[in-house]
Amino acid sequence: MFTDLKIDAKTKLYGIFGNPVEHSLSPILHNAVFKHLKMDCVYMAFRVEPDALGLAFEGMRSIGIRGVNVTIPFKEDAVNFVDEIPEDLDRLTGAINTVVQKDGKLFGYNTDGQGFLHALHEELSFKPQGKDVLVIGAGGAARGVVFALAHAGVDQLFIYNRSRERARGLAEYASTYFSETEIVSLGSFGDLPDKKLDLVVNATSCGMTGNQDLPMDWGLIREPKAAYDLVYTPSETLWFKEAKRIGIPCANGLGMLVSQAAISFERWTGKKEGVREAMREALRSCKL
Repeated sequence: MFTDLKIDAKTKLYGIFGNPVEHSLSPILHNAVFKHLKMDCVYMAFRVEPDALGLAFEGMRSIGIRGVNVTIPFKEDAVNFVDEIPEDLDRLTGAINTVVQKDGKLFGYNTDGQGFLHALHEELSFKPQGKDVLVIGAGGAARGVVFALAHAGVDQLFIYNRSRERARGLAEYASTYFSETEIVSLGSFGDLPDKKLDLVVNATSCGMTGNQDLPMDWGLIREPKAAYDLVYTPSETLWFKEAKRIGIPCANGLGMLVSQAAISFERWTGKKEGVREAMREALRSCKL
């Protein structure tokens, strides 16, 4: 796709830190925009070992990588290795997925929440205010989703995670900042109230390529009005397919991927015009 990409001593470097990272579509998205805008830049995927995240950020600083995304499992730990998190909501979230380097200083941002809300509106015509939502997961991606939904004014927000302690900790922490939203951790899906939820979100890696686990059996809850699966490889997980089969309007994580990536790109380069369109075209071309 990028056979005419020319790399020389002036090429600026961007990338993504994660483990695993081989599944990431971010290099396809960002390199497509660099090509579209005729920018002398390249974006690469870096697999970082679990105990080497600090070294990766020092490497970013020392060799002049202009910006990186951060993915599983490092979004929460990454906050410990940046110099500043400028946005109030990003600091409260306690997880970042975008880092910008300026003059040797690292600035952290969370574009997941904004990207998620944009995708919800665009793909499901979903407006969070006053709604009841279940979020499955309590990791870095889930934190972005939870704080974005609470900030957008959901009425009730239920959090389920296999580790009850993590779900409880996230619910209690978020509740201190969003008193108008009832945020509840669940010990089991049986703890949900007997009513139809407006949205269920899978914010775990369950269903991702190589992970055949289900985040939840649809038979355990009343069918919700909509579902969103943050996983995008494969484009339809088993959980997603079952939601479609029983008639639940649903979307996968590709819309969120593009939206959060476009915001990251703007953070790094200041460029916004035509970015989302170039990313969407790149996804269509790679035939997921």
